[in-house]
Amino acid sequence: MIKNWNQYNEQDKVDEIIRFIDYSITESFSASDIWYKTLNKLKGLSKESQKKILQYAVASLLTVISIQNVVKLLNQDSTIKMVGVEVVADTLKKTIPEFKNGYDYTLSSKGWEHIKSEEKLRLKAYSIGDGMITIGYGHAERISESKYKVGDVITEEKANELLKQDLKVAADGVRRMFTQWGDQGVIIPISQSMFDALVSVAFNTGIVGLRKSDAIKDLKQGDYTKSGEKIATLNISKKFPGLATRREKESKMFLSSIPKTKKDITV
Repeated sequence: MIKNWNQYNEQDKVDEIIRFIDYSITESFSASDIWYKTLNKLKGLSKESQKKILQYAVASLLTVISIQNVVKLLNQDSTIKMVGVEVVADTLKKTIPEFKNGYDYTLSSKGWEHIKSEEKLRLKAYSIGDGMITIGYGHAERISESKYKVGDVITEEKANELLKQDLKVAADGVRRMFTQWGDQGVIIPISQSMFDALVSVAFNTGIVGLRKSDAIKDLKQGDYTKSGEKIATLNISKKFPGLATRREKESKMFLSSIPKTKKDITV
């Protein structure tokens, strides 16, 4: 006699769902169909069983679609409502270990050196007429509030100290953004190179400027490619033509860790 779904015990249901995923991948079913049908089968299962199945589904889908599209599926309202943010976060952590939540990162030595090379060391304080006074590696303060005056000189050691302070502010701002997204139920994992690129932009434009950008709006939707591409044009103007080269480097840094071998889907 053939059992109906309600007659299966939990382990039998888990095994059956995994067989469904395997069959669907083999038969080239659409990723969206596989995902939503899998979600519907999770009703009534324990959190542990849900985690196990979602991790298996994600690992399977990563063989046929891109990371960014898996992230989009995991951040769909239907997914969050079904399993909750904790399960989504745990699934991403276990299945895409090279991508972590942004609040788990610190700036890498590569990111540090990139910013130093772009900012250039200026030991003598100067002003470009924007109401700010700048010294060291792009350390800027309002003229009315700064202890520095145009022409003042600092040591390289002091310049590195100021840079370290400024980069902590920028990195804290980026980490805070991801923490707030998590509080909203949005889990967008990123790579180290993505974090470094975001800190570099935040250092240059300010964290508010970064957060208001179209690049960040796309990132919050899980669209890594569009986000990285838009970094290339962020805050570029005729007044500061040199920024175009810097943004291009930051864009490439951000995009460098996105595999380009899997197809994208509409979700």
